[in-house]
Amino acid sequence: MKVAFDIDGVVLQSIEVILDLINKHENRNLTPDDLSSWDLEPLGLKPSTLRDAVDHMYAQPHIKPYNGAVKALSRIYRASQEPLLFITGRADPSTAHRQLEALPWNPTIPEMIVIGGNRDKRSYFAERNVDFIIEDDPKHLTDYLSLGMGVGLMLRPWNRHLPIPVTERFQNWGDIESWFQTLTLPRDAG
Repeated sequence: MKVAFDIDGVVLQSIEVILDLINKHENRNLTPDDLSSWDLEPLGLKPSTLRDAVDHMYAQPHIKPYNGAVKALSRIYRASQEPLLFITGRADPSTAHRQLEALPWNPTIPEMIVIGGNRDKRSYFAERNVDFIIEDDPKHLTDYLSLGMGVGLMLRPWNRHLPIPVTERFQNWGDIESWFQTLTLPRDAG
């Protein structure tokens, strides 16, 4: 099974970087718990503040990963013996690639493919023969499911109560690693 990973909100704590700049510029105190999606326009922000915050996040040399992400991805890379596939909604995937390479990999950076450029990732799935996506953005999940894709939802404050019947729901990276191990366990010959 070919598995792809979203980056922002799944691997990297990108929303925290965005909200930090918004809070400074607009004298607010927003946290991820205040969000009901990745769409921040409903928060009544100035378009220039939102654009500046996203550009600021893209420009960061390093963004903190979610707890357990690096360790789990390293183990998944070793078990699969294939490059890790990341599909991002960022217009410029190279910014995400740079931030992924800056993570504290031990002992070395795994081979990785980072593609994307649109929040609707369906064309990238077809291009890379992806069977399963681990995602946090609810915007296109029903589209992915209608393709017959497996969808693993990384639970975050903005999607926790999503009624979409995804394939798997993951509380954390330990859940993803355990799920991945069930895919790679040797099958009985009987």
